[in-house]
Amino acid sequence: MNRNFRTLLSEARDVIRKKETSLQHLALDLGLRRGHTDYTRFIILARSRTGSNLLRGLLMQHSRVLSFGEIFRSPEVIDFDLPGYEPSRGALALYRRDPVRFLATQVFRRVPVRVQAVGFKLFYYHARAQPWQAIWECLHDLAELRVIHLRRRNILRTHLSRARAERSDRWVNLSGEAEDKEPLELNYEACLKDFIQTRQWEQAADEHFAAHAKLVVCYEDLAEDYQREMARLAPFLGLLDEPLAPQTRKQAQQPLRAAIANYAALKQQFAGSEWEVFFEE
Repeated sequence: MNRNFRTLLSEARDVIRKKETSLQHLALDLGLRRGHTDYTRFIILARSRTGSNLLRGLLMQHSRVLSFGEIFRSPEVIDFDLPGYEPSRGALALYRRDPVRFLATQVFRRVPVRVQAVGFKLFYYHARAQPWQAIWECLHDLAELRVIHLRRRNILRTHLSRARAERSDRWVNLSGEAEDKEPLELNYEACLKDFIQTRQWEQAADEHFAAHAKLVVCYEDLAEDYQREMARLAPFLGLLDEPLAPQTRKQAQQPLRAAIANYAALKQQFAGSEWEVFFEE
């Protein structure tokens, strides 16, 4: 089978899958297929480089979960990031005109009866421009919403991870392939700004969703024992625990003193500050 034929076959399958999904949605909306809206609604609240792909990948494997991607990341496109979910022109127009109605009719919509939880990733800085900013108040007013607040204890590692990804332009590791381990030099002012901004985002998010059921998940715990963390997460979402396996691989996890070229200088600059704990290994 030549490469061109394989490519055409793959594209044809994608088209068929998208058509099937659209027809399934239509059948649910018209009541021609059994469906319901009595499921757990959730968000994965986080910032970049905190393990959101790892967590979402695990949730996507659960037979009772629909876990979408960074839907509100861009005003130009809808990032459902689920096989078969391709936004129509009408959905994109609605997304741009009335994002709250889009959320109600395209995300938290009628789903097959097997689905018990539906959610998506929402970063602190998503949907901050009009008209998408209304999403934050809509979610705030959704009393039954469950919030998974994903954080990383060591923000220095978050900052380093992003710097590595920007240098390599490699944001997700699906293959487990070895990665570039050349040390990076980090700027003190940039680190400080990121530490302060991340902590402010975390605190503001906690305040915004103070009245909601919330579960804090730390990347370090998820990476160390994802089965334990998913067993903790399942009942929070009203699910039975299922055996799951990661779909992404951890990015390079060198000791910080090996990964950061100017580690000693940075450690000295942050000594005595509230951020010095990030340099204790």
